[in-house]
Amino acid sequence: MKYDHPAQIPISKTLRFEWTANRIPLADMSAAGDTYPQTWADDDHIYLGAGDPSWFERNGVRGYRIPGIPEEEAHAATSGQVFEKLTGDPHDFGLDRVHDMPGYIGSGGDGPKPCGLICVDGIMYYAVQNLLGRKTPPHRVNSQHGSDATIICTKDHGITWEPELNDFLKSFRRDNWDPDKGIWKTTEDERREYKNWSPMFPGPEFGGLSFVQFGKDNAGAVDEYVYAVSGDQWDNGRCIRLGRVHKNKIMDRGAWEFSVIDNNEPAWTPELSNATPILDIEGHLSIPEMVYIAPLKKYLLLTWGLHTDFYTPTGSELTILEADDPWGPFSLLHYEWIWDERILCAYNPRIPLKWFDPANLEGYLLHSGNWGYMQPDGNWHSYHHLYRPTLRKFRITFRDDPMAEFLY
Repeated sequence: MKYDHPAQIPISKTLRFEWTANRIPLADMSAAGDTYPQTWADDDHIYLGAGDPSWFERNGVRGYRIPGIPEEEAHAATSGQVFEKLTGDPHDFGLDRVHDMPGYIGSGGDGPKPCGLICVDGIMYYAVQNLLGRKTPPHRVNSQHGSDATIICTKDHGITWEPELNDFLKSFRRDNWDPDKGIWKTTEDERREYKNWSPMFPGPEFGGLSFVQFGKDNAGAVDEYVYAVSGDQWDNGRCIRLGRVHKNKIMDRGAWEFSVIDNNEPAWTPELSNATPILDIEGHLSIPEMVYIAPLKKYLLLTWGLHTDFYTPTGSELTILEADDPWGPFSLLHYEWIWDERILCAYNPRIPLKWFDPANLEGYLLHSGNWGYMQPDGNWHSYHHLYRPTLRKFRITFRDDPMAEFLY
């Protein structure tokens, strides 16, 4: 489905979406970060991937700079990506660091960033993008790319990971990055494959995969497959594509296949280059999220866009779609041109299904917030109080609900 703007998508004939409370930010101001792919694991915790977390913890002390901690160690825990988990409940939630992931460093598009996470039969699978450094985005040159993704996994809830890429990533960065000039020493082509290693999904087409969430430990899955959706760059891209793989072969790139849509029906191809987008809206599709709402037998597809490419002062938009199948066709459940507040510049919407009430169709949307901007004088202005996980409660109702006219 191709559109010029999300508002052109046909409005849902059956469902409505509404906010029911103000946002709830993480209370701990010492913890920060963004992107937050999440999953409800078998041990009943919600785990998160965090990009550019800007904090770390040692001996019970949290902060951005802790006296006595070597600079290299601090940088490894604050720039790049880490693995965390939510604690508490939505009204008083916390954030605990599980793993610093020291080799996965590099700010913004310069280094590895999280994009997807899922728990299946007690194993967590973590999708990571930008593994070969900064690339030119395929759309809108001022946006941030999101490419070169691979999947790592953990069988002990984040304590250890396989394959172990830390040594490779450290070597890659040492050989290719000039820290004094802050630039890559090699071209994109030279970094396309390094030391005979390449990501599972090279390039941008499936470079930001986010796993479709079916509930705790994937127990609500509708079949034997794990599904994933991916945009083609981090912010303000054009296309979202759909892939799937048998749940026992997630780490096997050769087992993945991708949808080719014809008359709203999918065929499946092993060749990513042959896949057709399930959604095409140039400039409005950023890293997506998809969840299955079991009582409704509906899939919700969430995405977002920045009003100015990779720039926060002008705010962001939120798009929520619904469909009977993960490949669509999609109807518009909710569109918000200024998502919450301009200063918030919310992005990366997620829905933790642990905190979704299936009886009342109420839940919480988890999102990231404004990271700051460069002032005209060249100084960086930080919005640290917004750059952290935030929740906001919502409700889904039926359009034939007799109370609907009083709600909207």
